[in-house]
This record gives sequence, structure tokens and C-alpha cells, in this order.
Amino acid sequence: MTIKDIIYSVHQDLEQITNISVKRSHIYEVLAAAYSFKTYASLASQAILIQRKHLDSVHTVNIEQIQKRFEELGYNSILAKELPLIIRDRRIGALTLEDLLNELKNEDFSIDYDWEHENSSQQLNPEVFQALETAAKIGNPLSHYALALHHQNSDEIDNDEMISDYWYKQKQLGRELSDIEKEFARAYQQKLTSKNKYQFHLREAARLGCDLAQLDLAEKFDDPTFFEGNHQNIDVDPMKIAEVAESLGRPVDHHTWLTIAAEAGNVEAMRELIESYDSKDLARCWTWVYLSQSLDHDLTQDRYYGMHDDGSVYDDDIGGTLHVGGEGGVELPLLEASNDQLARSAAEELFKLIQAHNS
Repeated sequence: MTIKDIIYSVHQDLEQITNISVKRSHIYEVLAAAYSFKTYASLASQAILIQRKHLDSVHTVNIEQIQKRFEELGYNSILAKELPLIIRDRRIGALTLEDLLNELKNEDFSIDYDWEHENSSQQLNPEVFQALETAAKIGNPLSHYALALHHQNSDEIDNDEMISDYWYKQKQLGRELSDIEKEFARAYQQKLTSKNKYQFHLREAARLGCDLAQLDLAEKFDDPTFFEGNHQNIDVDPMKIAEVAESLGRPVDHHTWLTIAAEAGNVEAMRELIESYDSKDLARCWTWVYLSQSLDHDLTQDRYYGMHDDGSVYDDDIGGTLHVGGEGGVELPLLEASNDQLARSAAEELFKLIQAHNS
């Protein structure tokens, strides 16, 4: 059901069950309250009302807020008792844009998401697609980004690209094509359309301030805009951001994000800092070593192992050529006692922050 269909069905059910007249606009507001949003405008900026595929995926609604909103609108309390039952019977839910983005970026296609098209995994169903387009038209950056991911996923589902490209160009030249050749040409046309829409929505999302879109632009189109803002609270592995910065030739940003990754407990980032940017700061290097020890991955210890030709860990039962993988421990001059204590204290504070974040 579209959002309008959802509102209409709830409105009809509520009036028929309670025999009380309710303004249609008030249904929007009460449903927003059901999912703990102050107004429907607030809900529409962060979520989409959908009909869930499965009853067990319907989340518990906020009964207290439903009651409060009905009272504010001047209605009988019986409405507040019936609405949660209607919501459950109709399997209505609020799909947050944050959850939708996380699921669109998830490569595990085996999951049956509520928003998927019935005939295409990881593709938006028409109702959700329409809701996102409506929100995007009024400048919602997350909706633009969700549409970009949708078109990116569409782009990944394609026939043999070289064959499709060939017949598409033949069609452009005016050649008469057979039905199968037309299908190849059509598939390539769809691919081009998806690419254009992907880039359009990605750039619009970035322009409107979506940091995830800005990062994608940096990674895929060498656009440095992401690194010109403050994004330390972005929900992305800082090591990935460090790699993007390095690929763009931005050493200051590379150093910054390696440090953020190391402070979050990434031992690989600690090693890289010791061997590069922090190599001349012995106290800082030892801070990373002591932090790695607290994380049970001592950087001073060798970590070598045997492996097969394909890189898998060596198995004596299989046999064959033995290759050596892994890495040696870092070697650092010792610190003076006073500086050593400072390094240990700094590592201890970082370890406490990591524990607090993970708890």
C-alpha cells in the first residue's frame, strides 16, 4: 500500500469500529505519535510508513503518545485503545531512512526485507520508491541517497555488458535488430539510465549535506568535498575513510582518519601510524604498542603463519608448497621511564574509551 492507502485504511477502520468521526489529517499526526515522532512532518523527514510483509516484524507502538495525541486533538479515549490493534492487523510500520540505507548497503541478499520488490532482491517496491521520490523532491538528502543506492543496485543486475553495449550502439546507428538483440540493447539502455540516476541522486544527497553520499563521491568520483567538512561522527569504519583519503592523495586527512581508527581499536591502523606518520614520535609509537597489548594483539610480537598457494592457512593433511604469511613485530627503542609512564597512561585512557564505547 502507498502511504495514502495506509492512511485511508486506518481512517476507515477506526471510524467504523468506534463510530466516531475523525479528520483524515489527524490520522497522519496520530500515526506519527505511534512511532514517537512529534509531528507527521518530523516522521516524513526520517521515515516512511509501510505495510510490513510479516506480522512479527511489526514493532510495538507508543501507546502513551497515541493517547496523548488523541487527547490534544480533542478525541475520545476509545480511539487510543483501538488504533494499536488496527496498526497490528494492517501490519503497518515506520521504516526509518537510516534502517533502509543500512539494508540497501547490506550485500546479504538472502534477507527478505519489507521494502523489497517482490520480483527483485534489493530493489525498492513501488510504494517505497514513490515515497522516496516524493521526499527527495522537497529536498530530503537521505531519500536522495536511498534512491542513489537503489539505482546503483539496479546497475549491478545486468546481462553481458559487452554484448549489450554492442547492440545498443547498433540500434543507435539505425540498424534493424532481432527481438533478442533488442533485448540486449534495452538492457544496456536501462543500465545507462540507472547510472545517470545514480549519479544525480548521489550528487543531490551530497549537496544537501549527506555525509555518506559525500564519502561515496570521494571514493568513486574523486570528489574531495567530504574531507572539507567535519564528519567525525559518521557511522563508517574510519579505516575505510583513511584509505579513501590516501587514494585522493590527502596525507593530512589520511593521518587524521588513521588516528581515529587507531583510537577506536584498529591495530592495523596503529601499525601503519608507527611505520609512517608517528615514526618520529617515540612516545606516541609506544602508546600504540601498549594499546595493542591491552587489546590482546601485541604489535611487538611476530605473527607468521603457513599458507597454501591460494592464501588459505596451511593444512598438513592437504600438503603442497608451504608459503609464509603474516608479519614481524615492530621494533622500537626503549623510552625513558618518565615518557614510558606517559605512554602507558595515554594507552590506558584510550583503552577505557574503547571499552566504554563497546559496552
